[in-house]
Amino acid sequence: MSEVVQFKRPEAAKPEVDYGELIKLYVEARDAKQALEKKQKEHLKQYNDVMMMIEGKLMAHLQEVGLQSLSSDVGTAYLSHRRTAPIHDAVAFKGFVIENRAWDMLDWKANVTAVGDFLTEHNALPPGVNYKSTVSLGVQRK
Repeated sequence: MSEVVQFKRPEAAKPEVDYGELIKLYVEARDAKQALEKKQKEHLKQYNDVMMMIEGKLMAHLQEVGLQSLSSDVGTAYLSHRRTAPIHDAVAFKGFVIENRAWDMLDWKANVTAVGDFLTEHNALPPGVNYKSTVSLGVQRK
């Protein structure tokens, strides 16, 4: 894992910037980073496999004896419960909520596209809404 891929850095003393060279260097750096991440992922697989096996044994034990957690001198294993409720039929769900006035089943949030359009049209934000737009640079290989 001590292998480091070397790549050329642009010279700081050049008065004119060669943007093609910068793009080339960026692609080389990204490729080297991806290669290192791939090697690291392969190396970490052995640890992940062992950890998953241990997690399985601990989870089976907790469920078998009906516990939510198991403590020791070195740490605690515990069951973590995460719930999700994705909507697969928006029309049916909206109809149910409206018909039953089940407003507590909703989470309100602003639609980013609609808020952006409103800002463009009115040069102001709707009340109570913050808006943030960021720009980042992407570089593609030829």
